[in-house]
Amino acid sequence: MGKEKKNDLTIKILALIIAIILWSYVMSEVDPVTKDNMNVDVNFLNVASLERQGLVVLEPENASVRVQISGRRSQIIKVSEKDIIAQVDLSGYSEGKLKVPVYVQAPSFVNIEDYNPKEILVTFDKIITKEIPITVETTGEVPTGNVIGTPEARPQYIVVEGPRTWLNSVSKVVATLDVSKSNDDINVPVPIRIVDDEGNDVRGVSSNLNVVDVFIPVYKVKTVPIELRTENELPENYEIVDITIKPSTVSIVGKKDVLQNITQINTVPVDILTLMNSKDVLVDLDLPDGVTLRNLEEPVKVTLNIEEILSKTFEYTLQDVEIKNINPGLKIAEDDMNKAFTVTVQGISSVIEALDPEDIELMLDLSELGEGIHNVQIAVEEKDFKVIQVQPETLDIRLVKI
Repeated sequence: MGKEKKNDLTIKILALIIAIILWSYVMSEVDPVTKDNMNVDVNFLNVASLERQGLVVLEPENASVRVQISGRRSQIIKVSEKDIIAQVDLSGYSEGKLKVPVYVQAPSFVNIEDYNPKEILVTFDKIITKEIPITVETTGEVPTGNVIGTPEARPQYIVVEGPRTWLNSVSKVVATLDVSKSNDDINVPVPIRIVDDEGNDVRGVSSNLNVVDVFIPVYKVKTVPIELRTENELPENYEIVDITIKPSTVSIVGKKDVLQNITQINTVPVDILTLMNSKDVLVDLDLPDGVTLRNLEEPVKVTLNIEEILSKTFEYTLQDVEIKNINPGLKIAEDDMNKAFTVTVQGISSVIEALDPEDIELMLDLSELGEGIHNVQIAVEEKDFKVIQVQPETLDIRLVKI
């Protein structure tokens, strides 16, 4: 009996050894150790702690690591990317670009062979605020006869908040308004946009207001002549021959009730003696209250032609006179045709100096006069001059039969 028990024990041990060998074979051949690679999203920890420091992660927005795990095939196939945990702890960092280590965890039944990257370059940016003026921009053209004044935003500034890098890319805060149908003052709420140099919206920044009130005055336009206003007087022997003002008209801008009674715009008083000594003088305009100029691109220039007043005396006889309306059959006696007289004329120097005796038209009208002696008056036609005197004023002539 003892021998039989010994044989049973030997058989059991041998069976166990065979079982172990068979299990090892099955495990190594049927369910072998294998490896797998997975892309795992990285979780950012302690974001709230970072925000309390006034910081924000500017880059990267998202991160992932490549994780290699190993284990029995039967276990590996049970593992997905969601079962692998990859994390970075953001607490304790300051502003700038810093490398932050990545920590990876996997289920206990698999091993982590390797992962990459082991560090992530994170850009930490400071949250700042900035007061920026509001720029009002208009589109369209107001109806003809109107013009808009300087737009005004209320409030004039807004507070913008965001990461320093993004906030530094802000060029302006814009409120855009279409004025194409505006005949009266504009006062409306307008949405704002925060834009960069190229007019693109800047992401990641916010403001304390999304809408502002915009006021734009609308004025009327009117074109009126410019009138010269002078002070002092010219010497007695001088005269203003011609006045030229360039431009001669000006477009003025103002409210309707202000412009309706304005028919001209005067210059500021100009000393006439200054104009006498200078051919061209630049002058300023005397604008009434509430009136401005529209697009006056050149200064107002006044040119005055001032000349000395001269006189000149010419000698004539009746032979130089045009005889009109003498009765048929009559004539002036030959002795009387030699009677002399003088004509004195006065005018500006450019006219008088160029004047010759034949330039003056003399006429004697003898209508309704019959034979005999008559006292007559020589008529002188005035042109660019004035007749000062005819001496003698009258002549005695005798009409005789032919």
